[in-house]
Amino acid sequence: MANLFSGKLFKIAALLMAGVLAYAMIAGKKFSERDFVGKWQSSRTFTPLIIATNGEWEIRTAEGSVLQYGIWRLENDKIIWTIKQGGRITDDANPVLSASAREFRVREQDGSTTVFRRID
Repeated sequence: MANLFSGKLFKIAALLMAGVLAYAMIAGKKFSERDFVGKWQSSRTFTPLIIATNGEWEIRTAEGSVLQYGIWRLENDKIIWTIKQGGRITDDANPVLSASAREFRVREQDGSTTVFRRID
């Protein structure tokens, strides 16, 4: 009888642990790529930033000419901006502090916070 009881307890404990691990994996990822797709106004510039679902981003003037562009990805709750400048390809990784339907905030390399507000 003790063996049967300990076997059931082991199965229950294993199921509970599996549930806790599954929850931790889901809860660990706070943000989705969908949170960032759209047209945004940055607190650092007046020119809108367009973030596309295909992994590209660009900054355009009001007349439509491209000022800056690159690719982006979300990795471990950081937005990684990739840009080619002067023949070099560089990554700028910014931790995402918060994201909602109308706004997201990132921590810059210098420790400051940039706020992006949706404009579309």
